[in-house]
Amino acid sequence: MRNGIAPTGAEALNLLHRAARDGDPYSLAIIDQEMPDIDCLALAGKIKAAPSISNTRLILLANFGKRVSSQELHASGFTDCCFKPVRQSALFDSLANAMGGASCTTLPSSPGAKRPSSSPVAGCQKVRILIAEDNAVNRLVALGQLKNLGYTADTASNGQAVLDALEHNHYDIILMDCQMPEMDGYEATRRIRSNDRGFPQPYVIAMTAHAMTGDREKCLASGMNEYVSKPVVPETLAAALARGMEVAVRSG
Repeated sequence: MRNGIAPTGAEALNLLHRAARDGDPYSLAIIDQEMPDIDCLALAGKIKAAPSISNTRLILLANFGKRVSSQELHASGFTDCCFKPVRQSALFDSLANAMGGASCTTLPSSPGAKRPSSSPVAGCQKVRILIAEDNAVNRLVALGQLKNLGYTADTASNGQAVLDALEHNHYDIILMDCQMPEMDGYEATRRIRSNDRGFPQPYVIAMTAHAMTGDREKCLASGMNEYVSKPVVPETLAAALARGMEVAVRSG
């Protein structure tokens, strides 16, 4: 990526307009929640109101603990939100969401804030998700994160339980813990991939506390689609689920 930086809203607008006049417009702007000269929502409004720069994608850089209304952000033109201090993985996911236009991207609520019941994006409730996790507390945490993002899910306590569940139901996405008793996530995924049940294959997202070199490659080699590390960051999970939903939609 090529990038630029502006310390104030006025300078940001000048940069955006100048780049557009030069035929090399900015594709995306990351806007701090507390600008010294203009409110972040007002700045977003000025960007979206100017035809030459209205296509600029917007990400809000919010302060930790500050309440953020997803409806207000969407109305102002923001496509995603990151909280300070920004994790590299969370920023990457926000950039991917903004530039990729994921079909089920949702703006995260501020930490501790409850998401309004009307906020789930249409289509999230239709996707079938299975959580494979042997730890009961971790299952509750995952269910809570999914609920905040507008999803519901079933659960399984090990790899064999996952295979049993697939005998009776089709799942679009499986959140697969890698380390489970009786049958781990690697073996369960290998068996899923080797068994053509006449349904589209589920999108398998590996979840593991391990972050050793080669773990990602091991997950992909077993047939998993992608890899997220524990503790799972909500923004990272939302992006992974959005990618899984896109695959599910394409698979019919």
